[in-house]
Amino acid sequence: MTRPTSTNFFLDNDDLRFQLSRVDWPTLVALQEAAFADEDGFKDPAEARAFYEDVLTNLGEFIAKEIAAHEHELDAQHPVLKDGEVVPAARMKKILDQMQALGALSLTLPRRLGGSNVPILVQNILVEMITRADASVAAEFGFYSGIGQALLFYSMEEGSVEMKDGVPVKTRFDDVVRRIAENQEWGAMVLTEPGAGSDLAQIKAKAVLAADGNWRLTGQKIFITAGHGDHHIVIARSEDDKAHPGLKGLSLFYVPRFVDAQGKRCKKTDAGARKNFELGGVEHKMGQHSAVAATINYDESHAELLGQRGHGFLGMLMLMNNARISVGFEGIGTCEAAWRMARAYADERVTMGKPIAHHEMIADYLDEMEVVIRGLRAITFDAAYHEEVSARLKVMGKLKPAPEAEQAEADKKIRRHKRKARALTPLIKYWAGEECVRQARMCMQIMGGIGYITETGAEKILRDALVIPVYEGTSQIQALMALKDNLQAAIRNPTRFLSELATARLETLSARSDLEKGEARLRHHAMSAMQTIITRIAADKLGDVRGRPLAEWKSAFMKDWNPQKDFSFGLLHAERLTKLLTWSAVAETLVRQSNDVKGSADYEERASLALRFIERFEPRARGVVAEIEATGGSLIGRVLARPKRERGAAKAAE
Repeated sequence: MTRPTSTNFFLDNDDLRFQLSRVDWPTLVALQEAAFADEDGFKDPAEARAFYEDVLTNLGEFIAKEIAAHEHELDAQHPVLKDGEVVPAARMKKILDQMQALGALSLTLPRRLGGSNVPILVQNILVEMITRADASVAAEFGFYSGIGQALLFYSMEEGSVEMKDGVPVKTRFDDVVRRIAENQEWGAMVLTEPGAGSDLAQIKAKAVLAADGNWRLTGQKIFITAGHGDHHIVIARSEDDKAHPGLKGLSLFYVPRFVDAQGKRCKKTDAGARKNFELGGVEHKMGQHSAVAATINYDESHAELLGQRGHGFLGMLMLMNNARISVGFEGIGTCEAAWRMARAYADERVTMGKPIAHHEMIADYLDEMEVVIRGLRAITFDAAYHEEVSARLKVMGKLKPAPEAEQAEADKKIRRHKRKARALTPLIKYWAGEECVRQARMCMQIMGGIGYITETGAEKILRDALVIPVYEGTSQIQALMALKDNLQAAIRNPTRFLSELATARLETLSARSDLEKGEARLRHHAMSAMQTIITRIAADKLGDVRGRPLAEWKSAFMKDWNPQKDFSFGLLHAERLTKLLTWSAVAETLVRQSNDVKGSADYEERASLALRFIERFEPRARGVVAEIEATGGSLIGRVLARPKRERGAAKAAE
């Protein structure tokens, strides 16, 4: 047995199409079409949405027939480095050639540069469907129009755009973007070094401004997905270490693969073209075999500054946030593949007189896999929408500045969308990464011995999944981000935090429906865990905090703060808190969506889904809160050799 057959990976997924229907298309299409200023653009959201669904339908059929059908071939083939160039896996090259012919590799790029001006959200839906078919193809797919889109955003952000009648007609990277769209060129996001992965402050690659006014970049980067591309976006150290330590000394650069005699970017086929950097090797990986992960050696490589000096980390955040959301869609696609394979096998495998799908434990496993996938998809769509709208609103504000009063309102909208995206992104990257490995493992377990055999493809799903909790920021980094953001918000405004905690507690009893009460319970569990963490951190720092209102802790918290020591209890429980925040976010989204469709044919099914989720995860949330309350003191003392503070010590010292 191999994966269950399908003729179309879009049409066979009702939940995916439901989430597509919940997108605020009028807002997104208006921003995508620059307020309908493009003469060739769509004139109304309905027309645009119909086109997007046509794209997804056509490519859904292509993915089923031309990618999923070749999963074993893609797994068996590896790219190799020969004479300094990557020879791609044959099936991967054929698939990408076919996708180029269909226009799939340039979807999000502007029409004037050879693209279709499709929202990034639509491309991310394709990432989910492609991953369900084969994770290797999905890993490289995003580095075509994704890199081109990023270069356009950087150009707009720095103001290097020519306008005509309120419409952008030229950017500094038009030639690059057109080559990506028309010539099947691609790029890479280049961060990781031998001594710098999650901690970008340790980056050593050095960029120097030469006497001729041009930048030269030197250093080695490793594990670079699609690193054999022609267009690199590289983060490197450009400032003096002492004056600008850590992240403050980083800048962002565009580094072309080929340059001319004057060091200017050019095509490989241009007269006098020469390589601007070298490929040092191609990794042999546990999974995603057909995708390239390369070592890159820069040696006085010509580079072009993107944005301002010293703002490299901020510039890279835009790429990283979008990449993490995209990886969330990869995780969902992996879960979808695992669940569908497990379900198909369980439906046909008979033991003890009935299909194993009807055995209670297996039925429970399959039901949870489905509930998790649909919950993950709901919040990932939310994150993708808010991230894209915030970015496009920001671009619109630069291209078409509004009167001061209107711009102030637009800035509020940007911040609101950005906050929502920022809150959800680490949650989806964390949970999608962890769940896709768990579900791939569960698929193998449900299939038993046959799941361990390579012919079935179950073990391939697991091997391909194992990197998803690692790249674009490990699960642990996502948990630390979620902890930091929520902890800082509570400390900055303790009165608001206490008010929201009280509201959640009240709504567990007084909300209008059982669904809303269940959602409030999950929200209350997450906030109670935050209160426990804050209280314990305060006790470690301040001594006895009994009788001292939380609102009075703020000034004491900020005094003589040592984040390497004073955060210990929170850092220990960052993953537990992240689970609680994720489950709460999923419950809120599912309940909201069920309320939105009340009175429609979708209501009963959506309300049932929300209830199934709450019934599964609210009891677990109680357990996680208990873990946080019961775990920590002994471990922190043993691992960090830190003596327990005496109660009242800090107070007595005042």
